[in-house]
Amino acid sequence: MPVLRSRAADAPPPITSATPDGTDQTAAKCAQLRSEIRANQQAVREAPTISTSPEIVAAAEAKADKRIDDTRSQLDELDCPPEPDSGVKLRPLAPLPPAPAPPVRDARLD
Repeated sequence: MPVLRSRAADAPPPITSATPDGTDQTAAKCAQLRSEIRANQQAVREAPTISTSPEIVAAAEAKADKRIDDTRSQLDELDCPPEPDSGVKLRPLAPLPPAPAPPVRDARLD
């Protein structure tokens, strides 16, 4: 059974504090966590394109959902302020088309 790999290589570089009290560090960490949530939401959206197997797609979606929940709990622990509203209403993106079906093997060619 295939194993889904984490996107650890896509992680942003570590954040360093510019002030001794850590306020800049906390704000930067909150921004980093929000960025991770957006990346994981994109992973959920792209999950149907990675495989034709419903089990693999469901596993990819569940893994991204779990990462989103974990990241949101980290945001709550840091007591991050809500993301500022830009005033622009974004329409939800349409789902991506599913992955193409694997080619059918012709038994006569074997």
